[in-house]
Amino acid sequence: MFQLKTLYNVIIMNAKIIFVLMLTVASMNVSAQKLSGNISSLKGQQEVNVVIDFSETLINNQPEEAYISLSTKEKNDEDKAEWLKEWNEEMPEDSYEEFIKYLNDEINKKGIKAGDFPNAEYTIYVKVINISPGKYQWVNSSIGLNISFVKTGQTIPFATIEYKKMWGYQSAYYAHHINRICRAFSYAGANFSKIISNNLK
Repeated sequence: MFQLKTLYNVIIMNAKIIFVLMLTVASMNVSAQKLSGNISSLKGQQEVNVVIDFSETLINNQPEEAYISLSTKEKNDEDKAEWLKEWNEEMPEDSYEEFIKYLNDEINKKGIKAGDFPNAEYTIYVKVINISPGKYQWVNSSIGLNISFVKTGQTIPFATIEYKKMWGYQSAYYAHHINRICRAFSYAGANFSKIISNNLK
């Protein structure tokens, strides 16, 4: 029993180490992402609002309806309803949570907390351009994002950054497509957090 418990602890520890290493790899790509504009106005802010917009998102560079149709065409009514609920509710909610969780990693050190704060002075607007859910055991997920910083209530950004493709490293190990997608949002949040932190020195 002791040996099994020890083995379990070693496996969990190794899994955590691998994830940290993958985050480090993702962070190494910070230099490849160019922040356009000046975000110095975020200094001294305790909260910043984050909105993620999926309204015009392509899936595998095609209209969302095509992906939904392909994924549900062989399902019965009950399974289709469950799939649609997961896609329309859980996917955006879980993706938001993952993005926010890792976005806060570095910016919390600057005294800033990101999240659903509609009364905050500034808003980070994340427009999801494309999602590639990947394939179990074969292809990692990826996402494309256009991110803009605006004064809450306004539309003209004072800074922007584009992620043409952020991979969900090792996401192919996840059988469920939503988990794979969330993995990409985790790494995007971690990478973006580094960029904000580096630009607020």
